Amino acid sequence: MSGKTPVEKEEVLRAEQLRIGYKSRRKTDIIASGISFAALKGELTAIIGANGMGKTTLLRTLARILPAISGNITLHRKPLGKFSASGLAREIGLVLTGHHPSGNLTVNEIIALGRHPYTNWMGTPGAEDRAKVDEAKKLLGIEPLGTEKCYTLSDGQLQKVMIARVIAQDTSVIILDEPTTHLDVYHKTHILKLLRTLAHKTGKSIIFSSHEIEHSIQLCDKILVLHRGGADFGTPQSLVRNGTFNRLFPEDLITFDPETTSFRIRE
Repeated sequence: MSGKTPVEKEEVLRAEQLRIGYKSRRKTDIIASGISFAALKGELTAIIGANGMGKTTLLRTLARILPAISGNITLHRKPLGKFSASGLAREIGLVLTGHHPSGNLTVNEIIALGRHPYTNWMGTPGAEDRAKVDEAKKLLGIEPLGTEKCYTLSDGQLQKVMIARVIAQDTSVIILDEPTTHLDVYHKTHILKLLRTLAHKTGKSIIFSSHEIEHSIQLCDKILVLHRGGADFGTPQSLVRNGTFNRLFPEDLITFDPETTSFRIRE
């Protein structure tokens, strides 16, 4: 034995006893509650759950698009609400489903949008900004696409471009809402493996929502499972052992097999 102590990973984002939903003057709609988890540097974290469990609402709350109903969110151990808008844009990058810039923009132009928190008041990119764009294209393997118009790209290529944009933004946290929507099983796997590689290689904390439960079990460092009773968080292996996935859906149609870590159709 080497006697070496495992290096503790740095905590980047933490939520404690979070209640999320929508609040107006007349009423408050609670979507989910009891959410506690920590996202660490260099880890890939999936947020999964059945439809309507609040995955997208949670991501919007973590990105401060929506206010939390109650509970605490800290970023680098500082309350999320203490960050200025410009300061937060340098810490959290966000890709929402269906929110793509104009298809008339080139790949280079879309990726360069990620540099807006750093450019001067005219938005003119400098040498460092151009270098970050080039680095992001290289990491995503899309260097040959730089001058292509986005309307010419496949869904998989466009998703890579949007991920490259947040990589160029150079934030410590990247949040993606269902990044594999509309992709076939091969390209879903490709994108999720790419996200894992990016998290481990760049040290960024990458958080994404997904319906790809079996992929998430195989590829993610941590998983946050939202369900009607609250939320469970841990490594995929610990959640499988605790029976979390068995309770995710009604068992009249499907059941979770912990041996194969997959769902099976009931006869």
